[in-house]
Amino acid sequence: MNHRYGLNQAGFPASEIETTCEILADAGYDGVEPNYREGGLLTTADGRERVREAADGNGLAVPAVSTTLHWEYPLSSDDDEKQGRGIDIACEMVDAAATLGADEVLIVPARIFPGADYDADYRRAVESVREITGYAADAGVGVAVENVQNDFLYSPREFVEFLEAVEDSGPISAYFDVGNGFRWGLPDRWIRGLGDWISKVHVKDWLTDAHRPTYLLQGDIDWGSVVTALSDVGYDGWISAEIPPYNTAPHRMPPDELDTMQYLFEPSD
Repeated sequence: MNHRYGLNQAGFPASEIETTCEILADAGYDGVEPNYREGGLLTTADGRERVREAADGNGLAVPAVSTTLHWEYPLSSDDDEKQGRGIDIACEMVDAAATLGADEVLIVPARIFPGADYDADYRRAVESVREITGYAADAGVGVAVENVQNDFLYSPREFVEFLEAVEDSGPISAYFDVGNGFRWGLPDRWIRGLGDWISKVHVKDWLTDAHRPTYLLQGDIDWGSVVTALSDVGYDGWISAEIPPYNTAPHRMPPDELDTMQYLFEPSD
């Protein structure tokens, strides 16, 4: 396998992007995955250029741009203002990705609330993602839908059907999160069900009893089955950790997790 390894902003060890990129480069990472945040660097042209220079200056690629804002502004919302803001955020992410040379943006397609009309939310999510994907296609950027704990798309089959409902509007794929896949079933089942739709992978472990994510090899995921499944479907792309930095000595987390990712996903001699 010829995987490349990145770290999502959830685990950035420093508040300054320049320091973070230096730490990641020194540890041996291939990429850095920034989040689009309200008032953050990716919301302005100058800020995007600063991120691009920090990454380029340290020999790091930007595999994707992600965000947590679609929890606040769901693409499936029946509130037109919230849904519209969610679409605008995604389009701004596309603009940032184009500046940074990222080939995809990570999208959370829906958030289902108790008592919601699931079918109506599904239709609105499809409409939103189709609009975003069309905009992204014009910018030469793909859209990767992540499996998250949003009570939406409960199985690999339903996930694929959602992607198929969008694919004629532009490049669309699955950003598979192993930890979230474990939350909703067996990750290897998800991997085989999604197959060639997977364009990128997020990794974190999961503690079943505590019901929370944790660092690799410290939870309940059967990583051997995950590695085998990814190999079986021919996946050899980006693998990025999406876990928080240590509370003490945060700069020590990135090299620790990279070492574990390489242990898991690189063949032994």
